[in-house]
Amino acid sequence: MRLNVPTNWDDTLLGSLVDLPVQSVYGKLPREVIGGGRPAAALPDVSKSDAARHIQLAHRLGFEFNYILNASCLGNQEYQPEYLVRIRRLLDWLAELKVESLTISIPYLIELAARNYPQFRIAASVFSHIDCLDQARYYQDLGVSEIAMVQAYNRNFKFLSQFQEGFGGDTQLIVNNACLFGCPYRRYHANLNSHASQMGYGDLAFDYPVISCSRERIASPVELIKSPWIRPEDLHYYEELGFAKFKLSGRTETTAWIVMAATAYAQRRSPQNVARLLTPPNCSHSLHQKHYPGIPRVELVIDNEALGDFLPAFFDRDCNLSCCMKCGYCREVAERAVKTDPELSSQAVAGYDRLLEEHFSAVAVPLY
Repeated sequence: MRLNVPTNWDDTLLGSLVDLPVQSVYGKLPREVIGGGRPAAALPDVSKSDAARHIQLAHRLGFEFNYILNASCLGNQEYQPEYLVRIRRLLDWLAELKVESLTISIPYLIELAARNYPQFRIAASVFSHIDCLDQARYYQDLGVSEIAMVQAYNRNFKFLSQFQEGFGGDTQLIVNNACLFGCPYRRYHANLNSHASQMGYGDLAFDYPVISCSRERIASPVELIKSPWIRPEDLHYYEELGFAKFKLSGRTETTAWIVMAATAYAQRRSPQNVARLLTPPNCSHSLHQKHYPGIPRVELVIDNEALGDFLPAFFDRDCNLSCCMKCGYCREVAERAVKTDPELSSQAVAGYDRLLEEHFSAVAVPLY
């Protein structure tokens, strides 16, 4: 087992990870010339000099550092000579810090880094949406040696087995992200966050994707089971297929939470409420509570004991080609394992509906 664990730039976090099977920690500055997968407003505010010291500390403690440059869009600025100079300066800085690897989404930036900075190992971000072997080989030709697997395939064991056998590079699985299965907002949300962490752009005024998916999870708790997270005690099923590297989501979270999640995966043991491991924690986005205090926080519980050994039922299923309404397996699991407060859930769903209605009413304009 090799864990890739997020950093929130707290130096005490690194010391707490020393005795765990952590190969690398990953992170990025909240706002810079290349954005990333989280908005700056949700990330700890850290200076460039403090980040440099943190990376050096990680190295002294024996960790590799994986720097995130996984913006899915730069607004075409990457082709402007002045902007390209700024990108090269960022890469020069990372080279000086002896960062071992970069996670990148945009093919142009992958090739730029591979051609000019051969010392970096380059991982293709999950935002690259690599979902077939031919696509993976194209990325290898650009300079990629590692791929973050599209989460929608986490429970497609036939696909994972064939991909792992045919790829030949390193593949890491993201284990604890609570994204909706088949999320319609995913690519759009990646673009929003990329610009919301890019210099020259402001913060998100309205996080439509997170508001919408948060509403969906509360209104339909079966989505918590359909979401393709991986429990700590189920890692062995993936190791049997040859997967050894697992990535934890959680750059926006507290030191205590990151240590708790990393320890659970290292020990292969979930807390009684599996939702505590998922990001956002307990599937409740902290930014909502900050900006929309009128919407109550709903504690969602996934009872680990009630889950039982639920994963083998997916071995012969292909959820990407199946109709959930006909299958019904996740609904059966949710009925026994997911617990919530129905009254509070109804209030939260009504709050999200009201928020969306107010927003779309405010932006409505005559068509003619």
